[in-house]
This record gives sequence, structure tokens and C-alpha cells, in this order.
Amino acid sequence: MIPNLIDTQNKPALRMEWLVPAAFIALVAVLVVPLPPIAMDALIAINFALSGLVLATAANMRKPLDFSVFPALVLGTTLLRLGINIASTRLILGMDANTPEEGRAVAGSVIEAFGEIAAGRNPIVGLSVFAMLVVVQFVVVTRGSVRMGEVSARFALDALPGRQMAIDADLASGAITATQASERREVVLREADFHGAMDGAGRFVRGDAVAGIVIVLVNIVGGFVVGMIQKNWTVAQSLQVFTLLAVGDGLVTQIPAFLVATASGLVAAKAASGETLGAEIPRQLGARPVTLWIVAGLLAAMSMTPLPTVPLLGASLLLAAAAWWIGRVRVAAKKLAAHTERSALSASESLEDALEIEAISIDLGLDLLMLAHEERAELGLLSLVAGVRRRLAMELGVVVPSVRIRDDPNLPTDSYVIRMRGAAVGGGVLRPRHMLVMDSKGGVPDVAGELATEPAFGLPAMWVVASTAKNLEGQGFAIADAGGVLATHLLELLRKKAWELITLEETAKMLERLRARSPNLASMLTPPVWGLDRIRGILQELLREGIAIRDIEKIAELMVSMPATALLEQTVAVVRSVVSIDVCDRLTTHNSSGKRILRAVWMDESVMISSGALGAASRSVVPEAAAAEKLLRFVAPGLRDLLRQGLPAVVVTPKHLRAAVSRALRGRLGDVSVISREEIPEGVELVLAETAQVEAVQ
Repeated sequence: MIPNLIDTQNKPALRMEWLVPAAFIALVAVLVVPLPPIAMDALIAINFALSGLVLATAANMRKPLDFSVFPALVLGTTLLRLGINIASTRLILGMDANTPEEGRAVAGSVIEAFGEIAAGRNPIVGLSVFAMLVVVQFVVVTRGSVRMGEVSARFALDALPGRQMAIDADLASGAITATQASERREVVLREADFHGAMDGAGRFVRGDAVAGIVIVLVNIVGGFVVGMIQKNWTVAQSLQVFTLLAVGDGLVTQIPAFLVATASGLVAAKAASGETLGAEIPRQLGARPVTLWIVAGLLAAMSMTPLPTVPLLGASLLLAAAAWWIGRVRVAAKKLAAHTERSALSASESLEDALEIEAISIDLGLDLLMLAHEERAELGLLSLVAGVRRRLAMELGVVVPSVRIRDDPNLPTDSYVIRMRGAAVGGGVLRPRHMLVMDSKGGVPDVAGELATEPAFGLPAMWVVASTAKNLEGQGFAIADAGGVLATHLLELLRKKAWELITLEETAKMLERLRARSPNLASMLTPPVWGLDRIRGILQELLREGIAIRDIEKIAELMVSMPATALLEQTVAVVRSVVSIDVCDRLTTHNSSGKRILRAVWMDESVMISSGALGAASRSVVPEAAAAEKLLRFVAPGLRDLLRQGLPAVVVTPKHLRAAVSRALRGRLGDVSVISREEIPEGVELVLAETAQVEAVQ
């Protein structure tokens, strides 16, 4: 009965446990059954692949137990190599060839090719190459691996009682649970067993090297006798053919053995640091850039001697460049940590502090750390962020919390992410050594550069070198450096999401500031009529509508003048009616005669009814997404024309529809302002870019 190799209970996992015993049985068969040359080539290829896989796995493991099957693999690969040696020796000494030329290919093309590469036409060269490889493996790598395995096994066994007692102490103190203690004991025992097995595996590797030397000598001596006595070849012919085959046979087994011996050394030397060697080695070698400078200087000095200049000087320049780059990144990281408005959590902070989430943070790729350099003072990112906070405080009356700026090695090196309370709200790609050139009308200059999209407004743009940007400065293009682009993006995001910054805590602080200036007014904003949550809701809605809350005293007076039963929408409408000048101020432009004009799209009640967003009879708002999408189609053409002219997107509606239209369009068109006809102050002329009509869509 053939065993089922597919585990139907745990699909699609293969039941690989059948393959390992089958492989060992096949190895025994190789020792007995004569193999054709093509089968030898296949076995040698498998040997190389398996040895390379073992070395790669050993180099990329994070802790020794990640490769706990290594001792068993060492035994398996050793048996495979010995099987190849025995099978190839049988083919070499029992060759059925009449001429030396035919005898070269009796053991397969791989052995012949290795012999040709190493020895060529000179047997002495081949033997010398093989001898050097064996000496390096046996004396250097294998001996060191065996010694490290012995020491690791001894230390693991000596430390076993102490580690067990430490686990028992943690369990008794309540630091860990019984399940965790059991898991830790199992890990300790597995590590002790592993290091003990590694001690024995080192003997396999060492014995394999000795066996390789003996087998090569047998092939040479035995082959010499076969060639001279049985084949009647000359001394030179016998020596040439059998030395080539013996060296080739030795190399195809000793090179994989060398790979496994190297892997054994890596496994024995690996500490349980939780990182791979590929991550640890560069980090530790570059831990002190001064060492790289010293070596670079030494190589540069050596290049001035009669030694070859180009390789020494090239290596010196590479090390110097690495030292400079590492030093620059570290200096930037230190300055960033020192001047960040909100410092990183220290080890002594409590768990409650560690759970805190920054209100606003900016994550930078490593190449963008230079934006926070102190040397750039007025243009540095920290100064620009401080400017954004001041500007929003002046424009909207919102105190923006401290912005945490930090590096994130997981980001692409030239990318950034803006977060609010840990959630990403924006991001982009910057070129810190270039300038971004853009045109408000959507054009880009016809110069060499990298096409991009300006992150704050989505305009087509181009990254160009500083000299090119300087030439474009007088041609009507807007130009900004990487720090300015990021700061503008942050400013626009915070403008749109300023209402999210109005928390209950911030509302309480605003009332405290009001109490310091107008204690009587502040005393009127008290529960049960005016709770913090109600006040916060009004302030948030005002900011959603783009109305500044800087004059909190005026807003408070309007609030207390409203009846206790007034709805949020009614209160906001009263505030808007009073601050209408402020509402329209940022939306108006001036014509050629200097008169203030407001360009907008007009929407009347018929459009609302046709879209389904308003009941014709009851005049009640229908809060359906489909109706809002249909309403959007009415106003979209006119708003696109305004944006194409570089003007704000403004919709004007009757007073009783303004709030409903604003809610319907909010979040679907981005930064769109909805005002009523009554909110347009005297002295401002309304110029309709388009009238939203039912016929236009139908």
C-alpha cells in the first residue's frame, strides 16, 4: 500500500516525514548499487544545492533553535558526500575505457569539469589546490567549529540548573504564569539538547575532511596501479587521468563540506539576539564611524607606497564614504531626538505613559532626517512646523498640540507619513536636495526633472535641481523646497481636520482662558444647559464649516443668547450670521477695479428636491448617500471650473438649505465652502460661475 503523502486534515501541507527515511535508504543504496555517470551528476548537484541551502539558512537564522535540525542535517549531508565518494571511486577505478581520453568522462561530466578547472593539464596544480582547500577546512574552519561546539555545549549544561531556578523564582513571584514557565523550561531543555548535539555534529564535519583526504589518495594510488597494470598506459597518462579524476572527485565533495563546516561555525557562534547576521554585522561594524575613518586612512597611506594604488585608494574612498554617511545619519538622529517637541518614551516611564498616543506626529524616512537639521535654522522642519502651529492659532484660534517628529526605518527612505492619533492622514515622497516647481493652472515647466504631484493640493509638479528652479522663479511658477512642501501639506491637513483637535480637554482649557478674561460670561457656560460636550460640538461644527473660533468671547456671547432648547444647527447658524464678514473674507477676490467679488456656483431648492436630498412637501432633509451623490453631480462642473481658475470652491444656497447642502457635500468634494446668500456682506459682488440646474444633469 502506497502511503498517502497528502495530509487531508491539514491541507495543503505535505507529509514530509516520509521523505527523510526514504532519502536515507536511498543513500544506503548508493553505497552498494553501481551508478551511471548521469546519476552521479544529479547527486553532485543535489549535494551542492543542499549544502548551499544549509549555509544560507544558518546565516539568516535569528537564534540557534530556529535551525534545531542542523545536527541531523550535518549527518545527512556527510552520508551523502561519502556515498558520492564511494560511488565515484567505483566508477574511477572500475572504468571501462581503452584510452586516457575516454577515461576522463567515466565518473560524470561534473567531476571531469572540476578536475579540468582545478588541475588543467598539470596534476601538481590540481593536487596543490585540493591540499589548500583541505587544510583551510580541516585546520581552520572545522577545528574552530568543533571547539565552539564543545564550549557551547559545556556552558549550556553548566547553566541549566541556574536557568531552571530562575524560571521557578519568576513563577513563585507571579511574574510569569505556569504555562509560560513550562514553555521556558522546554526552551531551556531544547537549547541544552541542541548544543550537545552540535558538539557531536562537529565530529562529523571533522571526520568528513579526513575521509576526503583518504579517498583522494586511494583514487590516485589505485588509479595509478589500474592504469599501469590493467590498461597498459604510460606513467604520464595514468598520472594525468587519475589525478584529474581524483582531484575533481575531491573538490565536488570538499566544497560542499566546506559550506557545511562554515554553516556549523555560524550556528555555533550565533547568539540568541533575535536578529539575523545580515542585520547584526553591518550594524555592529558601523557602530563607530571613527573605526571606518581609521581604516580608510590606513588604506590611503598604503596607496602611497609601491603597492597598487587603484584598489587601495578605491577601498579607502568606499570606507570613507560609508563613515561619512553613517556619521551624518547619526548626527541627524541625535539632533532630531534633542529638539523634538515631544521626546521619545524613556525606559523609566510607566506603562500608562507608554500607552499614550501623540495627537500629531510626522514619520520621516532616513533620507529626510536632514530636513530637521539645526543648521537650516529658519528653513528647518522644526521651525516650519512651529510656524504652522502659529498660523493655525492665528487663523482658526486652535492650539495645535506639539508635533512629534521621528524617523521610521520601515518607511522608504524618501517618504513621510503624517499621523493624527496614530492614524495616517497623509503622506508623500520628497526629494530633499531638489526643489518642487508647480503652476496653479496645472502646468509643469518644460525642463529636465522628475514629475510629481504636489501633496497638499494634488497639483501636477516637478522636482528639479536648485539651479533650474532659480531660472524658473520669474516665470510664474511656485517653487518650494522639500521642507516647505511637507509643512504646506501639514498646514492643509490640519485646516481640514482642525475640528478633530477640539477635545473635551481642549474645550476646558479654552473656557479657562475665557474665564481669565470674562469671568461672568464664562460662569454662564455651565451645566446643566451648557455642558462641555455641547460646547465642544458647537466649536467642532464651526471649524468644520471653516469658521475660526479665535474670538471665543464673541462666540460665547452668541451661545448664551440662544435658548436652552436650541439645536446645534441653529446655534451654528446664529454664529455664522454674526461673523459673515469673516466667512467670506477668505473666499473673495478683487477685480481689475479693486472691487471685492465672490465667484461661486448657485444651487436653489429645485436642485435639492430633484436630487432627492430634500422632500418637496415637508422640506425635510433626506440623509441618503445616493441623494448626496446625485447632488454632487449637479454642482461638480461649476466647481471644477472654479478650481481650474485657481479659485476657492464655493457653493451659494438659500439660507434654509445651507446646512443640508454643506453636510451632503462635506467629505465628497474636499475643501468646498457652502454659504447662504444672506451671509454675503455688503460691498461684495456675487459672480455666478454656473447655476446648478436640473436640466444640466438630466
